[in-house]
Amino acid sequence: MKKYARLFAAASALLITAGVTIGAVHAALSGDLNGDGSLSVKDAEVLQSVLLKKSSDMKAEMDLNNDSQIDAKDMSKLKNSILNPPQDVPPSGIQDLGTQPKLPATMYSNFREGDAGDFFASDGWTNGSVFDNWWYKRNTGMKDGYMYLTIDQDWDGHKNDYNSENGPRNYSGGEYRTNEFYHYGYYECSMQAIKNPGVVSSFFTYTGPSDVVNGQKNPWDEIDIEILGKDTTKMQINYYRDSKGGHEKMIDLGFDASEAFHTYGFDWQPDKITWYVDGKEVGSMTGDMPKTPSKIMMNAWPGVSDSSKDPNTIAWLQPYDGKTPLTARYQWVTFHKSESNPGTNPGTNPGTNPGTNPGTNPGTQTISGIQDLGTQPNTSAQMYSNFRSGDAGDFFASDGWTNGSVFDNWWYKRNTGMKDGYMYLTIDQDWDNHRYDYNSENGPRNYSGGEYRTNNFYHYGYYECSMQAIKNPGVVSSFFTYTGPSDVVNGQKNPWDEIDIEILGKDTTKMQINYYRDSKGGHEQMIDLGFDASEAFHTYGFRWQSDKITWYVDGKEVGSMTGDVPKTPSKIMMNAWPGVSDSSKDPNTIAWLQPYDGKTPLTARYQWVTYNPQ
Repeated sequence: MKKYARLFAAASALLITAGVTIGAVHAALSGDLNGDGSLSVKDAEVLQSVLLKKSSDMKAEMDLNNDSQIDAKDMSKLKNSILNPPQDVPPSGIQDLGTQPKLPATMYSNFREGDAGDFFASDGWTNGSVFDNWWYKRNTGMKDGYMYLTIDQDWDGHKNDYNSENGPRNYSGGEYRTNEFYHYGYYECSMQAIKNPGVVSSFFTYTGPSDVVNGQKNPWDEIDIEILGKDTTKMQINYYRDSKGGHEKMIDLGFDASEAFHTYGFDWQPDKITWYVDGKEVGSMTGDMPKTPSKIMMNAWPGVSDSSKDPNTIAWLQPYDGKTPLTARYQWVTFHKSESNPGTNPGTNPGTNPGTNPGTNPGTQTISGIQDLGTQPNTSAQMYSNFRSGDAGDFFASDGWTNGSVFDNWWYKRNTGMKDGYMYLTIDQDWDNHRYDYNSENGPRNYSGGEYRTNNFYHYGYYECSMQAIKNPGVVSSFFTYTGPSDVVNGQKNPWDEIDIEILGKDTTKMQINYYRDSKGGHEQMIDLGFDASEAFHTYGFRWQSDKITWYVDGKEVGSMTGDVPKTPSKIMMNAWPGVSDSSKDPNTIAWLQPYDGKTPLTARYQWVTYNPQ
């Protein structure tokens, strides 16, 4: 019995640590021993009492493995049931009672995979007088299959900011926003809101004077879904057009939004907005709708609780009691471009300036100590992913895949990262023994590489990056746009369209340019750079137009091609990889890149990427 007691105590400790509760929707599962409609530590305690002879209740339902005995095997089965809930329940144990994401989507950020997708965390800012917080990156993150936004304590003493521009704030909050601007279409998220007086969990589109496009401040346009913590059985909807709001409506949800994940969405059209919950229409408004492409945002925040300073916020949200931490959770966000807005592409803002940001800045040193001899980024570009800030922006790392016969590697997330003011892509050893994959579809690969790609597709416009390439025979450092049959849009596989900038490690004083249109390539040209691309950061870019592609280095035109150029919106990519080095299998690659000598690790570095539509 002592042996059993030690086993059961250890099992109970595991269960208590897990703290997992599966909702009533799974109450029919074997193991609900106390009949409360859920599987939890309480059920383990009931079974443990029987096994330790503290209870004489030997019900047949406790024979969970159906072996006609009630013993340690039943405890093990119950433990596994609690720690490994059914697949339609998130790892956190919070029920998912909403719809699943509608795929394929124009933009899909899947937080369940632990990746921020098109979003980044706000860090160190606050807003108008209704908010009693600053937003911080430390209040956000990925955990157990969701992204979280947390209301917590005041991190930086802002409750004492009596002389600051924004006035004192007593707490901190979490906020996520996209890098890109989006326009007419259907927006949806999976969210579990906070239940607590005085706080708000949200999903919305927003742009305003803080967004400067072509030297002009955007108007304040916004579309809102807000769950007020004082009553999480309701959803508030609203919109602003050029700073004019006042369209608030309360929608009865028919459930408590704090108890499970549900989906919340809206369809934004030029003359109408329609809101949805779990895929069903719940309300709409017409009139002078928002017109300006906006960012997608989610935030969690407390309202001010001093009625002498802001009685309207108190009446709206009820006083906040100061309870922390409080957490809103999100599984995913999707955007489907409206077919009624043809010609736009996710993230584009037609009419903006596609140009570069001329003016070199020779001799500038980056944090890493590598010289930056190229142009500086156009920070007002439509898309600006600034790796120097330690954030991936619109990009994510490829993880666990390979490509055609010229590549002697698989790409892994572990070969990528942020360090010392740059993003790195590294060629390294073979992590998963792919050199022995003689029976695999792709054949053996001897090394690993790093690759970044955007979540979004982009079209005509100016693309630019700051890169420091690898110098080593047999390898490639790249910056390019790509789409192909792996991208399925509206049920159709995309053609292979691609525009390339490639630095071949065998001679890093040259840049190879090329393009593919519907799988047809063969347009390679070598450009003399006038410098060694492996010694410093330089900028490399191209302007993609409907009938012409023009390439640039450090802001200066170096080559162009006309004709049947790519037509299909594509993803922006960078990768670092070794070519195959067995001349008996692929002599063309050997002739192109020279044999790879197997040296590892080798690292290409990138500071930033920009895109401006044409």
